[in-house]
Amino acid sequence: MKAFRIFIVLLFSVFTFSNTQAAKPTDNDGNFIGNGYPSGPHFNMHFHGKGDTFTCPEAQYYYQVTVDPDGDDDIGVGDLVKSCPDLYTCVLTDQQIFGKVINMPRDGTEVQVLVESGRKGPKSKPDAATLEVIDWCTKPFDSDAAVFRLPKNADGYAVYSRVTGKPVVDQSFEVLGRSLTRVEIACDSAVEVCNGIDVYDLLLLGVVNETGVFVPLGGASTDDFQRVDESDHRGGKGAKNATEITSMFEFTGSVCYIYAEDPACDDGVCAATELCCPTDPVSGDFTGACVLKSDAMFYDDVTITQLCEAADTDEISWVDETMYCRDYVNQWIFNIADFVDVLFTVKNNGSYNVNLRFYPLPLQE
Repeated sequence: MKAFRIFIVLLFSVFTFSNTQAAKPTDNDGNFIGNGYPSGPHFNMHFHGKGDTFTCPEAQYYYQVTVDPDGDDDIGVGDLVKSCPDLYTCVLTDQQIFGKVINMPRDGTEVQVLVESGRKGPKSKPDAATLEVIDWCTKPFDSDAAVFRLPKNADGYAVYSRVTGKPVVDQSFEVLGRSLTRVEIACDSAVEVCNGIDVYDLLLLGVVNETGVFVPLGGASTDDFQRVDESDHRGGKGAKNATEITSMFEFTGSVCYIYAEDPACDDGVCAATELCCPTDPVSGDFTGACVLKSDAMFYDDVTITQLCEAADTDEISWVDETMYCRDYVNQWIFNIADFVDVLFTVKNNGSYNVNLRFYPLPLQE
C-alpha cells in the first residue's frame, strides 16, 4: 500500500530586504512604528493596479559575463547581470529575473495570487533567500494566478499592508478567501520509516473555516485597506497607516502525520489517532479524505463492532490507519509542513498601489 501522510484541518476556524532606523513612535511591545509599519529588515512587495489596456510584460533573464575587459571594476567573468555592459561579452542565461511587483486589474475583478513557502522553503526553490515574484500578472493579463515565493523562516513573519498612490475616495483592496493547494512533507532519508519515499502528499481533510482564523480583509466591511484617510484633516491627501494582516497567514487546527518520528512531533505534542481511510481496492492508493474512526460510524452488522472495512464497496476499501496528530493555534501557515502553497482570492477596487511588507520574526530594529 502506498505510504502517505494525512493533513486534517478541523473546523476552527502578499520584497526587497531593507532596514530603517529613524526615530519613530513605538507600539506596546517597544517596536518602532512609522506610517503603521515596524522598523527593521523586511521583504517588500507591491500590487500595481492596471487598466484594461495593460499588457503583461515578457519574462526577463540574466546575462552571464564571459569576457571582462576591465579587471579593476566590480564585474567579472561568471557574474550575472541584467544587461551586458559596454565592451563586455555576455551570454543570455535561463535564469529568470524576479521582481517584487504583481500586476492586477483595478476594476474590482476577483483574481487569485498563489504564495509558495514552507518549513523547508518554497517547493520550486527551497533555498530562496529573498521574496521572488515568479508570475507577475493575474488574470485577465495572463491565463493564470500570479505567483510569488517567500523564504522559509522558522518563526514565521509579521505582515503589514498599506494602500498608497493617487488618492481617490473609495479606493480599496480586499482579500476575500484562501485555500491550500499543496501541502507536502519531504521525508528524511535517514529515518528508516520513510520506506524509500521522498515526498509525502498531505491529503486535505475538512476545510479551513474562513469565519475562524482567516478573516476577509479590506473593502466595505472594514477601513483597513482604504486609500484615503478621511480623518487626517488633509482633505483626503494622506494615505492611511499600514495595517497588520498577519492573521491572513495563520492557521488554527489539527494536523496528522503518518509517523510519530515526524519532526513536527519531536516535542511530544502529537497524539496517536485512529482513522478510517478510503483506498482503491486494486492499487491500494488512497482515493479521498480519511475520517476520524470515532466519527465514522462504520459497524459490523453481526458483532456491532466498529470496523473501517464495514463500509467497503466495489470502488472503495476502507482501511484502519493510526496517525499522529497535533493541534496548532495561530501558527504561521507555511510552517505546518515542509512545502505549502496558499491561494488567495483578492479584489482591487480602483487602487493604484498596494504595499505589503513581510517582517521575519522575531522583529529586529
